[in-house]
Amino acid sequence: MTNLTPAAMPLSSRRKDLRALVRSPGLMIWCLFLLFSPLYIAPSGLPQPSDALVFLLVPLSFAGWDRRLDPSANRTLRALFWFTAWVAVVNYGWALVLWKWDNLKDFVIHPLFYAFNLAVFASALMLIRRDRGLFLRMSVAVVYLSIGVQVVASFFYRTDLYRGELFFNSPNQLGYYALLAACMFAMTQRPLGISRLRAGLGVTGCAYLALLSASRASLAGVLVLLVVLLFSNPRTIILASLAAAGLLTLGGPLANAIDAAQHRATHRNNPNITFAEERGYDRIWQYPEYLPIGAGEGVYQRFAKEGERGRELHSSFGSVLFGYGLVGVTLFLVFFVRVIKGSTRRTALMLVPALLYTIAHQGLRFTMFWVVLAVFVGLKQGPPRATSAAAPKSTT
Repeated sequence: MTNLTPAAMPLSSRRKDLRALVRSPGLMIWCLFLLFSPLYIAPSGLPQPSDALVFLLVPLSFAGWDRRLDPSANRTLRALFWFTAWVAVVNYGWALVLWKWDNLKDFVIHPLFYAFNLAVFASALMLIRRDRGLFLRMSVAVVYLSIGVQVVASFFYRTDLYRGELFFNSPNQLGYYALLAACMFAMTQRPLGISRLRAGLGVTGCAYLALLSASRASLAGVLVLLVVLLFSNPRTIILASLAAAGLLTLGGPLANAIDAAQHRATHRNNPNITFAEERGYDRIWQYPEYLPIGAGEGVYQRFAKEGERGRELHSSFGSVLFGYGLVGVTLFLVFFVRVIKGSTRRTALMLVPALLYTIAHQGLRFTMFWVVLAVFVGLKQGPPRATSAAAPKSTT
C-alpha cells in the first residue's frame, strides 16, 4: 500500500499537498477548526473559538461542492438530518406544552447542538467529495499536531493537580478528546499507510492524556482500543509500550495522573447508589410513558425525587432513548448503521471504544465525535466518480 501521510510522503508530495491546501480555503478553515477545537475559553455549552470558524466552514465547503455525494454518504447524511429534525420537534414540542422558554438550557438550546454538529458533519462530507485523500491526510496530521501540543503543554500548564483538563473546561472533555483522537489514529493507520512508529506515538500520546484526565470511561475506552490493536497490529502496541515506558521515567504530571486514576478506579462518588441511578438510567423504567416519543432534554426536575436537584441523563444512548423515545432511537440507529455499512470489520471495531464512553457520558454533543464519524465515512469511500478526479481547480 502506498503511504499517503505527510510524514511518509516525499518532500515534493508534501509540498503538493500544502499547495492544494492553500488553494482550498474550505479545507484550510477545517484544519484551523480542528486545531483550535481543544481550546475552551467560554463556559461549556457556549460557543468556543473553534465554533466561530464553522460559520466560515459551512459556506466555503458548500461553495465548492459539485452537488453530488457518494451514494453511501448521501444516505448517511439524510438519516442524520431526519434524526436532528426529530430532536427539534420533540424539544420545541415540550417547550410549547410546558411553556418553558425562559431558560435556554430547557429544550431550546439542545436542538442547536445537534444542528451544529450536523453542519460540521455535512461540511466534512463536502470536503471529502472534493479531495478525499487530501482531507484525510490533513485531518489526521492536524489532530496529531494537536495531541503533541497538549502532551508538551501538560508539563508546563496545569489547572488541577488531581485531574488534568489542560485547555478544556473539564477533565472528562480532555479524556474524551484523547480517546476519539486515538480511535482516529487507529482507524487511519492502515488505509493511509501511517508508519507504525508514528501510529504508536500518537496512540501513546492519547493514552497519556486520557490518564492525565483520570476519566474512567476514557481510560476504559483506550484499554479496549489497545486490545483491538493488539490482535490487529501487535507491532503498534509494542512501539506504544516502549514510548509509554519512556514517559513513565519522566515522572511529574504522569506520576500524579497514575495516582489520580488509581484513586478514581477504586473510589466511587456515592457508594450508596447504583450505576443506573448515578447516571440516570433508572428514569427509563420509572417513567415508561415517555418512551414512545421521548421527554426531550429539559425541565429535569420532573424526574427528580423529593429534595433532589433535577439533572440530565449522563449517557448518550440513555439520552436518545429517554429524550427522543423509540422514534429517536430508530432514527439514530438508521444513521449509525449507514455510517458503518460497507466498512471493514477492523475499521468498525475502532469505533467501539468511543461508543463505550457514551454509556457513562453524554458524548453526542462533543463535536470531535462527529469529526471521527466523518473521517470514518471518508475512509470507506472510493475516489470521486466521473470527472471529479480531474475536477476544476476550485479556489474554494
